[in-house]
Amino acid sequence: MCAAMRLAEHKPDCDVVIIGAGLIGLSAADSLLEQGLSVIVVDQMPLPMAGTSARNSGMLHPSQAQPWTILGLPPLERRGAAAVVLSLARRSAALIRAKADALGLPQCARAKGTVQIFEDEVGRRGAAQTFDALGVPYRAQSVGSQFGGRPALYFPNDTSGNARSYGLALADDLAARGAQILSGQGASIWLEGGRAVGARLGNRNIRAPHTVLAAGPQSGPIAARIGLTLPLKPLVGWSVNYRYEKGRVFLPDYPLSADCPVMDADSHSALSIFGDILRVSGTAGQANESMLLARWEALIPGLFERLGPPLARPWRAERPMSLTGKPVIGRSSLPGLWINTGHGHMGWTLCAGSGALMADMIAHGQSDERFAVKQGRHA
Repeated sequence: MCAAMRLAEHKPDCDVVIIGAGLIGLSAADSLLEQGLSVIVVDQMPLPMAGTSARNSGMLHPSQAQPWTILGLPPLERRGAAAVVLSLARRSAALIRAKADALGLPQCARAKGTVQIFEDEVGRRGAAQTFDALGVPYRAQSVGSQFGGRPALYFPNDTSGNARSYGLALADDLAARGAQILSGQGASIWLEGGRAVGARLGNRNIRAPHTVLAAGPQSGPIAARIGLTLPLKPLVGWSVNYRYEKGRVFLPDYPLSADCPVMDADSHSALSIFGDILRVSGTAGQANESMLLARWEALIPGLFERLGPPLARPWRAERPMSLTGKPVIGRSSLPGLWINTGHGHMGWTLCAGSGALMADMIAHGQSDERFAVKQGRHA
């Protein structure tokens, strides 16, 4: 084979190939393009934003940076992780607001805060102590008769918006700026000579000097196929959409406004409104949506009778929970491979900040040991 043919065989298709076309992968592509790098995004789903990112609660909530107790982290480690995630979340929320404005979607980061409700005053006081320690602004309030007068905290610096609308607009913007977004079966990491040299998508090979694994809960299985073990715990959540008519469902004392999402601390779930859609979403590891619906019927008796039937079948998705309570963002132990996953319940909140951090690492050689996790190797 002549030298020219060998060079053509090994010519990269782009600077960076990203596996995963959800919020994390698309945001990384956005920041990499801004750094002047060429990007191809691949995903096994037929369209971007079709996986875990598709129907989340829509909350941009730096206030909720603390890892869930279900991960079993020691208290000191949990507090340390929360401080790290909060720092990234604040940076990310500002970037998302700016990007939403640039995309002509200011409603995707509307600044009306979030509310979190508790079963009793003891629960609220304990949570308030944690927020005080982290420096998270809040205001104590009651959520009114509709929620049985339960104690609550209001977070004025949180925002919310339709994550899927944002992600689809971002995907269109990326394509207009020269990025390719490809779909197919069996997205995997392409190895040669002990290093990652790109991605495989079906029968297509995409060569790149940098490969980013940003496939949410699928990141673990994809990494396992090449002998890497990531510290992830996929945790199932549910989402159900209903038709919403303003003034028909809630009493006048509904918290702040109907556009303000309400979180339930006990069930890790939320009620959010996007225009004419009302969504209840969340829970942690339940086999079906029944616990989610039962909880919100208990919180707002008669809610689902007033709403009528759901618009579609309940949505099931896995959150990629990191066992450290922090996302994994950085260089892997395999040359050429980068990891950007493990965002858990904070994916929408952290997407832009994680993408900017990843781009700084790849384009400028920066590192951030707070998010570095050593991956295990197995046979």
